[in-house]
Amino acid sequence: TTLSRLAVRSLASIVVRDTGGPGCAESIAQRMVDMLDVNVEHVQSEAASALCLMVRKHADLKPVAAMSLIRTLKYVQEPSGKASIIFLLGECGDIVQGAPYALEKLIDNYDSLKDP
Repeated sequence: TTLSRLAVRSLASIVVRDTGGPGCAESIAQRMVDMLDVNVEHVQSEAASALCLMVRKHADLKPVAAMSLIRTLKYVQEPSGKASIIFLLGECGDIVQGAPYALEKLIDNYDSLKDP
């Protein structure tokens, strides 16, 4: 798990530091979105956190990051990953049509969430 977490963080670091060259940020952002659909909790969480960092640095990546946020919110289990998805839904709320409703549903179910 440690190696896969470091690999995802390293990819995000390339984007945040602008060391990848033209088109690199979009390509890595797309890979992160793909990782959100992987059925491995720590990879999903790290990918969500990495997308947060990348969108903060490059606002033009919002359309790429916004693709599967609502679906991902249902499946990410780690608290840091869930918090990252919530942040991204807020940031991409103008792009994601169902963002307010997804967040509303999460708020309605807040009392039933279990502490980690």
